[in-house]
Amino acid sequence: MTDDSPLPRFGYLSADGHVRPNRGEWFPVYNPATGTVIASAYEVGESEIDLVVGQAQAAFADTWRYVTPEKRGQLLSAWADALVDHRDELAELEVSEVGLLRSEVLGDIDASVRTLRYYAGLADKIEGKTYSNRRDRLAYGVREPYGVVAGVNPYNGTPNFVVMKAAPAIIAGNCIVLKAPEIAPLYTFKVVELAVAAGIPAGVVNVVTGRGSVVGPILTEHPGIGMIAFTGSESAGRSIIRSSAANIVPVILELGGKSPAILLPDADLATAVPSVLHSNFVKSGQSCVAGSRVLVHQSIYDEVCSDVSKRAAAIRVGLPTAASSQMGTLISQQHRSRVDALVHRAVEAGAECLAGGGPADGAELSSGAFYRPTVLAGVEDDNPVATAEVFGPVASLMPFSDLEEAVARANGTEFGLSAQVWGNDARAIQHLAKNLDAGTIWVNTYRAFDPTVPFGGAKRSGFGVEYGFAAVEMYTRHKGIVWDLSTEPRMPYLD
Repeated sequence: MTDDSPLPRFGYLSADGHVRPNRGEWFPVYNPATGTVIASAYEVGESEIDLVVGQAQAAFADTWRYVTPEKRGQLLSAWADALVDHRDELAELEVSEVGLLRSEVLGDIDASVRTLRYYAGLADKIEGKTYSNRRDRLAYGVREPYGVVAGVNPYNGTPNFVVMKAAPAIIAGNCIVLKAPEIAPLYTFKVVELAVAAGIPAGVVNVVTGRGSVVGPILTEHPGIGMIAFTGSESAGRSIIRSSAANIVPVILELGGKSPAILLPDADLATAVPSVLHSNFVKSGQSCVAGSRVLVHQSIYDEVCSDVSKRAAAIRVGLPTAASSQMGTLISQQHRSRVDALVHRAVEAGAECLAGGGPADGAELSSGAFYRPTVLAGVEDDNPVATAEVFGPVASLMPFSDLEEAVARANGTEFGLSAQVWGNDARAIQHLAKNLDAGTIWVNTYRAFDPTVPFGGAKRSGFGVEYGFAAVEMYTRHKGIVWDLSTEPRMPYLD
């Protein structure tokens, strides 16, 4: 795409606002529901990264580190107010570039407002600690910001991902450079513009665009970056770890999951079945915490298979702008082809397709990347659909006979992000909660994110946490200070 395109164009957002470079590569931004190009974005290079990081360093050194905690909290609250004031505009922008339902996008925006307000309230509550109470010595520790940190986000929940990184980072005293998702960068630009308009000093929150494989290493290996927070795929996470080694900086990683949803014999199916379905099909299945491996006790397995398949077949797939739609589109036709290929491989490996199993058709959907809600039964643990993160609307039903089998099968993947348990047997629930390898266990609920509750993964789902006060600590480093108060200190070599 040439740099003289009449479409809206996005370069990078820094202390100087929008900069529209005259050279380099521009790439199209598509509406995945219609296949039309809606904007163009510039792929930054080393010189632009140097500029943006340099301006963030200047903002940290000259301004942000001296802003009082109370003032930081006020500015974060003002940012939240700006999101509320522009809620409809933001939702329209996100729907157009990601293809999610308006209701799903509005839910994310409202959650991001709650997150901003939560961290605004924490701004003046970052405390130090005093150690070893001795008469002749004072020892204490303080938490200090890294300076400039990098935040790299995927496309499937931009409203939340922006603030879950930016809010604790800047409250802790850092400035942040956000790498917007290459396929859907527009929302990130707008919400950061609102941050600056709300009074957060220029250079505190910054945005760059470009392909992750190109721009990601330039940003994360930059010597001015003191810490990295990344959400994305396992393979990209490995690249981030390698990048962090360049300057030996800490990393927060959330790398997706293959999360189990366990239905115990006494589960309330009237609640559990539609909840598990929604867990798999919300955002067209593009959710890192989708309960995609549905482990069902054998006593209720046939009933659940029948109910789940009927409900899935009745879900209305349609344009995300249509009020009647219950599920929107995948992010691209390329991604839809990947999902479809994985479903076909699963069936070839022995799974039975009870519902869906292919692209959604219809004249108004022909230009998009729509896929039918898909339910597979009889999925074995080594089936491709049971081992790989599909990131699409595909639920796999798997029977189990007892708790030990449920634990073994639930833990039988390389991932460990979240798990769901549905039932009322307190002993069974507690046994599962203690033995499941996952960073978060939801009992009789799902996707129950809360800004007060730390969220992170186990095994190859990553390390470190986001949300909660623990996230603020992730964006700070500890400094210990030891002060000798003795009146008659011992002098080396003189005693």
